[in-house]
Amino acid sequence: MSKRNKIIVFIVILLILLVLIFVISPKALANWRWRQTAQAVGGLPYQIGLTKVAIIQCITTGNPPICAGGPLCATLDVARCTAYSEVNGTPSGGMGANALFLNTAIAQAGLTPGGQLIAGGLSPVLMDQGVLASAGGCYGCVAKQGLADKIFAWLDKFIIAGFKGK
Repeated sequence: MSKRNKIIVFIVILLILLVLIFVISPKALANWRWRQTAQAVGGLPYQIGLTKVAIIQCITTGNPPICAGGPLCATLDVARCTAYSEVNGTPSGGMGANALFLNTAIAQAGLTPGGQLIAGGLSPVLMDQGVLASAGGCYGCVAKQGLADKIFAWLDKFIIAGFKGK
C-alpha cells in the first residue's frame, strides 16, 4: 500500500470515529447520568418521579408575612420561603406528585417547566437534602470512581464546556 493510500485510509477511519463519538457520546452520557441518579435516589427513603413538571416559586406575602405560592410553600417559615420552589407534575413513579426544592438545586439540575425529574430525599415534602436530577443535570449526585465513570465525567465536563457558548 502506498503512503498516499495509507493517509487516505487513516483519515477515513478518523472521520468515522469522530462521527461515532459525536453521535453516540451524548446518548451514552444521558444514560450514564440517569443511572448515577437512579443509584443515588435508590438509597433515600422517599422518591418521586415526575413528568410535565411545573415549577412554582414560593413567595413571602401579607402582614404578618406568610409563605405562599404552591400548596406546600405554606409549610416553610418566612426566612426560608424565597429560597424554595414547589415542583409538581404527573407522577411517573415514586411516592408523590409534588415536593419542595431549593432554587439552587433546581438550577443545578437544569430542571425546566414541562420537563421530567427523578428525586429522592429524607422527607416526602422537603427534599433539599437529597438528590434531584433532570435531563439537564444532577444535584446531589456522587459519581463512583470506576474507569468508565471517570471517562464519562470527563466527557460530561468537556461537552458542557465545549458547547456552552452555543
